[in-house]
Amino acid sequence: MARRIRLEGLGRALRAIERIPQAMETARTEALHEWAENVQNTAEDRVPRDEGDLWQSLDHRVLEQYGRAEVGVWDPEQLEYALYVEKGTSSMADQPYLVPAFTQHRRQVVRTYRAAFRRHLGGGE
Repeated sequence: MARRIRLEGLGRALRAIERIPQAMETARTEALHEWAENVQNTAEDRVPRDEGDLWQSLDHRVLEQYGRAEVGVWDPEQLEYALYVEKGTSSMADQPYLVPAFTQHRRQVVRTYRAAFRRHLGGGE
């Protein structure tokens, strides 16, 4: 004898599944923005401020289309100097500010993304 099983809540489950792609994209963008801002703030705290030009040149951008965040110096007048400060020269000791900031916040991305994904999917924190 065949048995029938009634699935309750299937419609709600299917609607939740349909929300996954949008929740993933929104969470990714949110996590990238938060990560980039945190890395920039940490780099600004670490960078030497002899004249302040390099500190003011630090910036971040999020390329949502590619799912990528960048933090750095894009001002052509500061670019070479930024590398010298980060890596040092034969006459100047290195004063790393950007790589340590990346390292400090590396693991934050996954936690932030997961929390944002749950929130946008409707699962809370």
